[in-house]
Amino acid sequence: MGPIQNLHEVFSFLRRRWKLMALILLLGTVGGLLMAVRTPRVYSASAVIQVINPVIAVAEDGGGAGATTPDVTRRVQVIEQRLMSREALLDLAQRYNLFDGAPLSPVEQVARMRQSFSITSVAAAQQGFTRDGSLSALIVSASDRNPETAAAIANELANELVQQSVDARQSNAQQALEFFRSEENRLQAAITALEDDIASYRSTNEAYMPDAVTARREEQGRLTESLMELQTRISAAQNELATQDSASRRAVTQRRIAQLTDDIDQLTNQANVLNARIAEIQGLLTRAPGYQQQVQAMERQMEQLQTQLTAAADRRREAELGARIEDDQQSERFELLEHALVPLYPISTSRKKVALLGVIAGLGLGGMLAYALEWLHPVMRTAQRMERDLNLRPVVSIPFAMPRREKRRRQMIWAFGGLVLIAAALAVALAMGLI
Repeated sequence: MGPIQNLHEVFSFLRRRWKLMALILLLGTVGGLLMAVRTPRVYSASAVIQVINPVIAVAEDGGGAGATTPDVTRRVQVIEQRLMSREALLDLAQRYNLFDGAPLSPVEQVARMRQSFSITSVAAAQQGFTRDGSLSALIVSASDRNPETAAAIANELANELVQQSVDARQSNAQQALEFFRSEENRLQAAITALEDDIASYRSTNEAYMPDAVTARREEQGRLTESLMELQTRISAAQNELATQDSASRRAVTQRRIAQLTDDIDQLTNQANVLNARIAEIQGLLTRAPGYQQQVQAMERQMEQLQTQLTAAADRRREAELGARIEDDQQSERFELLEHALVPLYPISTSRKKVALLGVIAGLGLGGMLAYALEWLHPVMRTAQRMERDLNLRPVVSIPFAMPRREKRRRQMIWAFGGLVLIAAALAVALAMGLI
């Protein structure tokens, strides 16, 4: 059974141990106050950015109306990475003196700032279960021990996010426009150069071109007919020469033989010339397909360049439309809906709550320690206790009487200790501004 069995013993226990319990309570109170003083007050401020749907959808590459909806989430992530970069955060810390005098390295400063600053995306309402990544709002939050600094940083980050979004979209539109313009100019220059190459090639190899080849074929046909006539005449002259009597001494016969021989020689020379020309034309006709294939390849390349030029011109017109839409702010954009206000209350644990927890802890610890001492040092202090535990009735009970000198010494020690603790508690309370 325990040392306390009834209400009378409870009051007796409190009378005996109240000093110890009061001391532990005072220590717990002082400890709670010290913890409350060391607990930093952190304020949080938030700015709200509304994502306004586009009047005219514009693609990220600068396309015009009818293009796909831009990936806002990816763009927000890119901007957030820029805002949360090491250089940007250190510059922000320097301008607002966030770590003035604190023994923190740049890496530690950046880590703390990334924990204190955040950009939260709010998804837009969707029909069904599909999600296309569109957003309805962005919440930019900043935490700091100074409420004015927290609000100022949140507003600066929000304004920077809105401005970087506008700059990014306009920059993308201008870059797309410049790219398609340069691509169009490049294709036009390539077409002009290819036209010059085709003209030069045709001029240099005019004999192998289709018109010249057709003329050569016709010439070859005429020469072949002429050659056949010459061969017929040569055959006739040779036949007539064969009928002449070369041994005859008649002058007429000799003149005819000489004339036929001369005619055959002339006709043979003419036939040789025609054969040479026909062979030359045949060689030209044999080589012509290779040159014509080269011209056809260049013409196919010209058609490809023309097709690319048409596509580039269409994309350039779309990019111009996209740039105008961005300049007129008719596309999807961010608008600062709510500026961050200076917070009135901290988001960290209340100092009063910490101090109250110290009081409760001191009270509970004091009670448990006093009860533990009762268990460790069981004493029969009353006749009722002796009769209940031992079943013996005492004849007489003599109360303990402490000497006055010892009693006065203990009272002075307790009073001095209590005054010291009270003074320490008052100093802590003044430092906290509680009184």
